[in-house]
Amino acid sequence: MFPDDAQRTLSRGSAVNTSRVKQKARSPRRSSAPLRTLEESDFLRTLIDLIPDPVRLKDREGRYVLINRAKLLELGAQSFKEVIGKTASAFFSPEMAEQFKESDEKMLRTGVPILNHRERIIEPNGAVRWHLTSTLPWADKAGNVIGTMSISRDITEVVKAEEKLQQERNLLRTLIDNLPDCIYAKDADGRKVIANPGDLKNLGCKTEADAIGKTDFDLFPKEIAARFFEAEQKVLRNGEQLVNREEKVVRPDGEVRWVLSTKVPWHDAAGNIIGLIGIGRDITDKKNLEAQITHAQRMESMGRLVTGVAHDLNNILAPILISIDLLRKKLQDEEYLKMLAKAEANAQRGADIIKQMLWFSRGLSGQRVPVDLKHLVEEMARFVSETFHRSITVEKNIATDLWPVVGDIAQLHQVLLNLCTNARDAMPGGGTLTLGIRNATVDGRRQVVIEVTDTGIGIDDQFIDRIFEPFFTTKDVGHGLGLSTTLSIVKSHGGTIKVESEPMQGATFRVHLPVQS
Repeated sequence: MFPDDAQRTLSRGSAVNTSRVKQKARSPRRSSAPLRTLEESDFLRTLIDLIPDPVRLKDREGRYVLINRAKLLELGAQSFKEVIGKTASAFFSPEMAEQFKESDEKMLRTGVPILNHRERIIEPNGAVRWHLTSTLPWADKAGNVIGTMSISRDITEVVKAEEKLQQERNLLRTLIDNLPDCIYAKDADGRKVIANPGDLKNLGCKTEADAIGKTDFDLFPKEIAARFFEAEQKVLRNGEQLVNREEKVVRPDGEVRWVLSTKVPWHDAAGNIIGLIGIGRDITDKKNLEAQITHAQRMESMGRLVTGVAHDLNNILAPILISIDLLRKKLQDEEYLKMLAKAEANAQRGADIIKQMLWFSRGLSGQRVPVDLKHLVEEMARFVSETFHRSITVEKNIATDLWPVVGDIAQLHQVLLNLCTNARDAMPGGGTLTLGIRNATVDGRRQVVIEVTDTGIGIDDQFIDRIFEPFFTTKDVGHGLGLSTTLSIVKSHGGTIKVESEPMQGATFRVHLPVQS
């Protein structure tokens, strides 16, 4: 409702307008301004009442001067008379009334309009609503600010929708960040827009911000990135889904991992492809386990074969060695005796090979006693110095106060001999063979580590995973069981063996043996 003075002005305008209508025939040149004023006022009143958003005018003391019907409904009043001249405190809680007062006073103080301010409103009926409010200064004809005027739009449903959307986003983000798989999204140009902790681990990034906006060419070796790019073009261009695809991932630190990857198109609301979404599950341990099972099955089969062959060879060599011993007693000729000695040496060599085959196939436990590994290594260093070619220099790196180890002396001697022989064969042109032994604590367990290092031709990457397989060799025919036997003996002692090598950079074999408890 208009204020009383406005109402009186409109009433006076109406009276003048009637008088002038009667005089219209006598004086057609009379002004019709009062009529227009009345019509414009009625139009403004009607327009304000038809606006679905609450509208109000307040004086400088915060008293309502004008409101529309939407504001009347908001206040819960029955008529305009109940509202005009009162402040917000008559309708709202003290907290809400104070909030409105502070906002109005700030605007009156500064004269700066407050536009599209989002505010939480507790209405007189207790309902919680959200309004988007614009408040402006109300000035008289002289430009003096005499109050405030505002219009508010109820955006409660919009806010609820935003809150629901944010909750869904938070839920989705929580799932993405806590799943063990690597989850990511890329735009149409292959740039990362989402990367969860699992993906960041593969990328070598500490935070998501380090990955956002980058492509695989920024994050992976060129050949790996090119392979990803080629596969993902099928998704981005054709909408093709790549499901459960095994991918090799080389992390920035050089670690190789295997990922079971699924990549699907990412569509906008119109159905256009704007990128892709990927999920990758690390299957490195699974692949390693499968490889170990396959290797174990192959070793088991090989072990049965080797056992059978060894027994057959024993049956062949036993009478040969007996016959040689008998012939030595019969023969007197020196030449024949030399030939007999050579035949005996070769037969004994065959018997030693059979012994290694049996160690490999059955992992013979042997007699376990406390072993002086320092003495064993020193003896081996002396032996290879005397028997290997002079082009090979032997060095020692032996620690003192070694922890005690229990084992089979003959078998551990065989381990050292096999590793030294392997090192010699890797240095056909000569080099340095280093024998070392030291204490070490690995994963909280005390161990003694034997190291055999050469400066030879090294081991190619394509062979390093196979060097412990029986009969696998890159050497001449007649070799191939040394490292297999070594591995079998070490395992039977509860130990492990590791190798580090690069082509033309030599190799280091480390035997880890558990300390006597």
